[in-house]
Amino acid sequence: MVFEGIALKHLVVTGSILLAAAPGEALPTMADVPALAKAAVARRIDVPPSAVHILTAKPSERMPGFVVCGRIETSPGMADGERFFVVIPGNFAILDQDGKGLVDTYWSANHCE
Repeated sequence: MVFEGIALKHLVVTGSILLAAAPGEALPTMADVPALAKAAVARRIDVPPSAVHILTAKPSERMPGFVVCGRIETSPGMADGERFFVVIPGNFAILDQDGKGLVDTYWSANHCE
């Protein structure tokens, strides 16, 4: 069998799959979490990092890494705006604009409030 000019018999050696990880960046520490979370939120919505207020940042109970919950400041001095949830590593941010029910679920599951 040939796949784009490569004989498949050369790809399957023992009938199993070998997974290998390449060296990469070091895993973030708790000290890295606030800056990474603010950057993840700022990539999703055009706000300065000073408008991103972290309410909870802690190791995740369900997966490797950290979870971060917070609010985006809408008025000066008032962290009363859009909620967010960030997973680190991955720097994946979910905002209220993605669905309030989705943020509710993550906040509840991770004891954010």
